[in-house]
Amino acid sequence: LGATWGRRRRMSYRELRNFKEIMATLGYPRLISIENFKVPHFELVADILIWLCQRYDKNMDILDEITTEQDRVVFLKAVAEQLLVKARIKLNLKNLYSANGFAVRELLKLASMLHAGHRDAKADDGDEAAYTADIGPGHKFADLKLTRGLATDITKYGGGCNELLGSHAETKEMAARALGKNFDVDTLSKHLHRMVESVTEQTEQMDRMLGNVGQDEQNLQLKIDKKKSELDRHQKRLQSLQTVRPAFMDEYERLEADLTSQYALYVQSWRNLSYLENELDVINSQEQDKIAENDRQLKHMQKRLREEELRILRGQAQVDEQALDDALLAADDGGARSLQRPGAATTRGRGGGGGGG
Repeated sequence: LGATWGRRRRMSYRELRNFKEIMATLGYPRLISIENFKVPHFELVADILIWLCQRYDKNMDILDEITTEQDRVVFLKAVAEQLLVKARIKLNLKNLYSANGFAVRELLKLASMLHAGHRDAKADDGDEAAYTADIGPGHKFADLKLTRGLATDITKYGGGCNELLGSHAETKEMAARALGKNFDVDTLSKHLHRMVESVTEQTEQMDRMLGNVGQDEQNLQLKIDKKKSELDRHQKRLQSLQTVRPAFMDEYERLEADLTSQYALYVQSWRNLSYLENELDVINSQEQDKIAENDRQLKHMQKRLREEELRILRGQAQVDEQALDDALLAADDGGARSLQRPGAATTRGRGGGGGGG
């Protein structure tokens, strides 16, 4: 039992020494002594734990009430859950609650991670300070193509950095909300397994679809080859038909020549018919004018005869039998001519009928 306690004490002493040096490097404001952890000192452990959490994330919400045992248990659980979610660091709450040399093991996990980040940041600053580039007026670039490529990369990465900085505020709030949630490891593991299974099923489905696409491609290629062969066969058939003169071609050419001559004759006949119909319309118009003139003269003569008759009946004038006979004879001749004149509409109808025939 004494040997076992001695091994534990030596191991705890080494961890205490390393922890003391790391905390001094990180800038812990209080002076830590190895003697502080020989007896339980929960206030010091809680202060160091709060300081390390604030150093890791300033937005981490931690309740610092450690008056009773229940408050200490709630405090340690809250800190352990947030570190597990945000930093992926698993702490042993039993060792932390003991607040002695064994609590240093748990504190050393977070302190070592912060110390590694601090050391890497200092190394990066040293590398940047050690790098100097001669870009003065007298500098001559050995490789102009490399210089142009570097200038292009600087412009591209500068634009990307500007876009990322523009969306930094929104993404920071989203990341803080996501990291502030308490997640159960078993639930996350199940969710990840379901996601993996879903992705596996999608991958298998895509593989099947790709296989179907390959089969469809082969079928389409076979159809294309078949259509190409049919096209070649039809083209050859067309060429053979174009080279062979049909047996009815002579008769076709003869009938075509006859049709041309008949069409020329038809056009000439139609022109003559149209001219004759026009002349007939002119003659009919002239006859209509003559008939209208004769009718007008006849009406005038009839009116004059009625007036003469009225005067005779009234005894105002004597009867001139010779003039009366001449007037009646003239009226009879005009009526006979009006009955014997040809009708323009009838003539036009016959002419139109002849043209249609």
